[in-house]
Amino acid sequence: MKIKFRRKRNMWNPLNWYTIEEQSAALVQGGFLCTFFFLSIFMFYKVFKKVQKYELPARDISKGHKWCSIEAFPNTAYCSICSTLIIDGYFCDSCGVCADRSCYKKADKTLQCKALASSDCSMKHHWIKGNLPFACSCDVCEADCGAEAGLSDFHCCWCQRMVHKNCLGKMSETCDFGRYRSFIVPPSCVTLKKVGLKGRRHLVVQEVQLPPYRPWSPLIVIGNRKSGNNEGEAVLRAFRSYLNPAQVIDLHEVKPEKGLQWCKLISSQVCRILVAGGDGTVGWVLNAIDTLNIEPAPQVCILPLGTGNDLSRVLGWGHCYSGELEVRKVLDQISAAVVTKLDRWKIKIAPTRHIPITHPVKEFFMNNYVSVGVDALVALNFHKTRESKFYVFSSRLINRCLYAMYGAKDIIERGCENLHEKMELYLDGKRMQLPALEAVIILNISSWGGGVNAWNMGTPEKKFSAQKCDDGLLEVMGVYSSFHIAQLQIGMSEPVRLGQARSVKLKLLDRVPIQIDGEPWEQSPAEVTISFHGQATFLCNKR
Repeated sequence: MKIKFRRKRNMWNPLNWYTIEEQSAALVQGGFLCTFFFLSIFMFYKVFKKVQKYELPARDISKGHKWCSIEAFPNTAYCSICSTLIIDGYFCDSCGVCADRSCYKKADKTLQCKALASSDCSMKHHWIKGNLPFACSCDVCEADCGAEAGLSDFHCCWCQRMVHKNCLGKMSETCDFGRYRSFIVPPSCVTLKKVGLKGRRHLVVQEVQLPPYRPWSPLIVIGNRKSGNNEGEAVLRAFRSYLNPAQVIDLHEVKPEKGLQWCKLISSQVCRILVAGGDGTVGWVLNAIDTLNIEPAPQVCILPLGTGNDLSRVLGWGHCYSGELEVRKVLDQISAAVVTKLDRWKIKIAPTRHIPITHPVKEFFMNNYVSVGVDALVALNFHKTRESKFYVFSSRLINRCLYAMYGAKDIIERGCENLHEKMELYLDGKRMQLPALEAVIILNISSWGGGVNAWNMGTPEKKFSAQKCDDGLLEVMGVYSSFHIAQLQIGMSEPVRLGQARSVKLKLLDRVPIQIDGEPWEQSPAEVTISFHGQATFLCNKR
């Protein structure tokens, strides 16, 4: 006997009668349709995100200039609209236009910003009136330029030429991008398009064509404006005034994979990448290059904004950022730099304790060095302090003082005592007998701990070959204590040279601190395998 239900009459079910079987079938069918509907939306969203994942963003200049506080302007500035001296106002870090608080909205409407893309093949000068740098000269008559008070004389925000008002007519209308044109992506070579859903549409770079001149190897600047006590912001601003603003990538807003799309769009030429940051930022960019599998490999150079900057020291780019950036000097150094290779190493960490939960194998990449023991413990303590919400200071001096403080603290506490009993070391498959050490350090480059050339200290041993960063060899050394590290820092001692190898394996028998290129953590018992991964292409500053 079939049970029937009575319902009120409605247009959807004129008979008002249906069986339990019919009701169940309707529910199943409705559930299937709902599931199919939501799955379709989810798959569409995933496909859309995948397409948008690595698109190179570009700022929409039709919405106005990229304004910054006038406090960062080095010289006296005058408003480009009302010509009055600016006490409280803004300047555009792309084109150099200045405006006070009452005029910047008018400047957005009347003064065009530096174009990211243009359909005009014959590029003309983009003249900006006044606010020239101190002690500059006219490119026509070579007399002093911009010396008068107020808005006087002009400069082109592309070729950086400066001229008097009376000499402006003697200049060619066509801009050749000046001395550093090989670094610049001309607007006439860039095609933009709008992507995204309604309400969230934005511009991205769709295509890049080759300019008519050679040589051409564009420079892509990648940095974080929060790096180096916010020094990164000044660096990015300085390069926007020289290059196409779309060539300057802020990692605070954009992932490095998106910024590196320049290399994908310009596949027939070798791009140069300037990484403004510390060793961690350089490693992040190198990992992104591997992820995208970019060919030809871009040439990477460094503007050091970190604390240690060991890789920057080895490649000749200096130990720190002085605070006064001369873009012309940096571009000249990049032009004269030579290509070199850097070994990169893959590190697999396989936990050996499987109770109660089996932990997956983790993979990392190393460019500088790996350390286990007291060296990593000091870095871990500093890292915890820096990540604390009470850490309000951010300067290299304070960071170095904190490192020294934690190193001195460990001299008393001996937190990594008897490390040789907590681990086993294998070089090219051969187990090494360890003395009573507190740290084992595996080097890929000749600089460690903020500039210490530890491997080459003291009397060199003939059984070891010369240390190089591109020979496929790792140098393994040990230190006895934090006090031994302090002696190495001032050149009063030498490390325990354990050997050189093409592959290294560490068996951690207890919980110990470990760090890879300055990123520390506490590692539970595991097997750490270090093997050759490949080589990255760098520019070495021989000057």
